[in-house]
Formats: sequence, structure tokens, C-alpha cells
Amino acid sequence: MDPCRRPSGCEAPSDSPASRLRILLLGASGFVGGGLWTHLAPRHELVGTYATRPAPGPAGLVRLDLRDEHRLAALAADGFDLVVHAAGLVPLEAAEADPALAHRLNVRPVEVLLDAVRGSGTKLLLLSSDNVFDGTRRQYEEADPRSPVNVYGRTKTAAEDLLLAEGGHLIVRIPLVYGRGPWANTFLARLAGPTTVARTDLVCAPVYLPSLGPALARLWHRTGVVHYGGSDVVTRFELMSRVQRALDLPTRVVAARGDEAGTTCRRPPRLVLRSTRHPLLGPDLDSALAHLSGRRI
Repeated sequence: MDPCRRPSGCEAPSDSPASRLRILLLGASGFVGGGLWTHLAPRHELVGTYATRPAPGPAGLVRLDLRDEHRLAALAADGFDLVVHAAGLVPLEAAEADPALAHRLNVRPVEVLLDAVRGSGTKLLLLSSDNVFDGTRRQYEEADPRSPVNVYGRTKTAAEDLLLAEGGHLIVRIPLVYGRGPWANTFLARLAGPTTVARTDLVCAPVYLPSLGPALARLWHRTGVVHYGGSDVVTRFELMSRVQRALDLPTRVVAARGDEAGTTCRRPPRLVLRSTRHPLLGPDLDSALAHLSGRRI
């Protein structure tokens, strides 16, 4: 089963020579970036970056520290059709602990990129987050007002504002992404211990990693803001429990609420992304977990 063909409208884009692009993928060695690399590399001329952890194998990623503004600007200005920005400081707790670093890695690089590509015809695609919202609504569409409750969400909001003020670029907001990365396994690492604490008071519509690349390729001709969410709405506890059962992982998933989970960062309680601009949704959990576990359905 191909998870990217299961949801309506999530088929891969055309692979004809006319659709082949020269793409810079920032953060290609990460969990989400690695998933994007897997889909895009066979279809486009792709240059990827890593910060400290080069990906194994023939990927040929180039090293880039986002704080090296001269190097970042020179790379972005090298004649790309599209720059996909999937790098930065992602863990919410890390951003909360060091707001200055979060701004330096999540906001300032967008300013550098905009300066580097202005007038060149290169388009920027920023992967943003559902954490730009406060989690008080049943679901969020593109035009809903943003009200971030943590440092990470505030840096993503600031980065979005830079692109929106410039015009002509694209922001894709995504939720929690789950699955197995080709190099970094950030999500499954959460289930690596003997017990896995998962919250019952956090609700999301998570996206299966292999569906993200095909979806972006269907969306990157747009400008402004678009959302891409998963089909199913679940608690974090339900998601982690179902992944544990599907993969038969040797961990016990323990239900907890915020005051029991030992969290150091405020998290929006309900983040369900839906779009008014396109019909795409990630695959349902049953289909995605069957694919993840190697079962045929």
C-alpha cells in the first residue's frame, strides 16, 4: 500500500522533465527533512544541508550552520527554483529554555534567505507549525488568528510574518509528524525507553511522514499560507499507543496529563489543521500504521 495514494489528492506530482526543479532543502538530515529528501531526490535536482549530523550513504549533503549568514546567503543565491526551509530549533522545550537561540535559528535565517533571493525568481517554502495557534478552537484554518503560547510558536509566527510581508512565497503549516525517518528517527525515539509517557489532554491531527513530500509537491505552486493535516484526530496517548501496538515495541505507553508529564513548556491543548485552499489530507492512522509495520491491507 502506498500511503501517499490513499488520501484523495495526495498522489505524487508529475515526473516529466518539464516539472523537474532545482531545489535547496535546508535541514535534509533531520526527521522531516529526511522524509522530504526521500521523495524529492529521485524527481528533482536536489541539494540538501545538515548542521552537525551528516546523513549516511550517497546523499551528498552539504554542511551548513544556519548562524553562518554569509554561507546561508551564498547557498540560497545559487540559482535554485525553490528553497524548502525545514531546518531550525524544533524541540519546544529547547526553544523555551533559550529564546534568543530560538530566534537566531528560527527567525533570523528567514531574513537572510529573503535578502539572498529577492529579485532572483527563487521561491521560499517555509515549513511552519500548528503551534502558532493557542489550541482553544475545535480546528484551525489558514485565516484563523494566530496566538502562540510558547517560544517556539512565537518564533514561527515571526518567521511567517517576514514571508507574508514580502509576498510571493509559501508557508506550509504542519502538525506533529510521525513515522520512520530514513536517517533521523526523532519520533520513534520517543518510544525507545521501557515506558513512554503520553498525554491524554493534547489533541492533534498528525501527519504520516511519507505523505508530506507528495503533498508539498502538490502545493508549492501556491503563495501565502496553506495547512496540511492528517485525516484522524487523536490524543497523543492514542497515537503513541497505536504506534506501539502496530510495531510491537517493547515499551509501555503511560497516560498522563500536563501536570503529570513533567513538561517545562506550555502546549496548546487542541491543534487540528484543516484547509480552505485545497482538499489534501494525510492518510488515516490505520493505513499509515499498516504501511509503517510492513503489512498489506
